[in-house]
Amino acid sequence: MAEAVVIGMHPRPGKFEELAKLIKQMVEEVRKHAGCLQAEAMLAPDRNEIAVFQRWETTEAFSEYLIWRSKQDHLERVYELSADEPEFSSFTLITPPAASPTDY
Repeated sequence: MAEAVVIGMHPRPGKFEELAKLIKQMVEEVRKHAGCLQAEAMLAPDRNEIAVFQRWETTEAFSEYLIWRSKQDHLERVYELSADEPEFSSFTLITPPAASPTDY
């Protein structure tokens, strides 16, 4: 089944732009990873919030990505630039990835 992931971050004071730039780079990398259907960075500077949305073909594809990502230097830098630990949530999608919102 398809998997959706939401990651929320609050940058340290004065680090919003630096973290946003890093997240944009990481999102571009994840889009190239096998099994990634969608990856988007979302910025809310007025709330000092950065979020990432990812959609994966399968839970296994997402798990393989996590193993790969855990070995990359960028992840450590994300933690350094974040005020607290990023909030991470994953969900099993109840509709096939190709379905439109009107297909419910």
